[in-house]
Amino acid sequence: MVFLIRLIRKNLFIIVYLLLMIFSIGQVIRFNIYQQSYFFNTSSAFFNGMSRLKTSVTDYFKLADVNKALAEENRLLRESLNNNNQLPDSQQITARDSLGQKKYSYFTANVVQFTTHLRNNFITIDKGSNQGVKKDMAVLSPSGIAGIVIDVSGDFSLVLSVINSQFKATPMIPAANFRDGSVSWDGQDPSVIQVNGVSRFEKILPGMDVVTSNYSIKFPSDISIGKILRVSKTGGSSFYNIDVKLSTDFRKLSHVYVVNYRQNAQVDTLNRSTNRGN
Repeated sequence: MVFLIRLIRKNLFIIVYLLLMIFSIGQVIRFNIYQQSYFFNTSSAFFNGMSRLKTSVTDYFKLADVNKALAEENRLLRESLNNNNQLPDSQQITARDSLGQKKYSYFTANVVQFTTHLRNNFITIDKGSNQGVKKDMAVLSPSGIAGIVIDVSGDFSLVLSVINSQFKATPMIPAANFRDGSVSWDGQDPSVIQVNGVSRFEKILPGMDVVTSNYSIKFPSDISIGKILRVSKTGGSSFYNIDVKLSTDFRKLSHVYVVNYRQNAQVDTLNRSTNRGN
């Protein structure tokens, strides 16, 4: 014990320097998406290998929950999709628009790593550019929205989770015929997200469903976000405080769907033309 104390005292400055350096690097990575993406790319081989090993063990204990979620998803798909919308290949499902053209395609992927306890949470999946995944693609869980792809390597992708302070999406509350505002996370409960920008003159009640809006480009419309948990008013504010119980349980997330919006190139072309006009 005396030897250990002497060793620490002798190397105190080096130890303090190393601790401060590790703390500083951790803070930079935690609060900056660019550095997070760089860290993801440079260390993905090691961490994803370890995560796959962990996932192979934990997935066994999640089989009951996964089967229940998949059964519910199959029920919803049967209600909402025509027989022609599902391809024989179980790796990809295609949805068509009113003219019969392919609008969205869905790629299945496994979750190899995720966090739920941070203010900025991310998900790593085992599909990347080699499988056709690109940045800005939406990601869905078997029960609702999960996030957006922000970085891609050959066989893996980094997903900005819904429970990330920088996530935004456009909601719709069908029962109130409301399509506006945004959903975002306040960094508190990983099972609850907030809806912002809803006027206090709207008829919003607990228990109402919240889904993705048809104004959204990345997410298909009518994908479940969750159910309204609480509705409150603050002083002279013109807007409600709305908490929504998420449909996706991020603590049990093991399988996801990556959404390819097949008309995205046309939308990008129009947006670039509009920007030039401005």
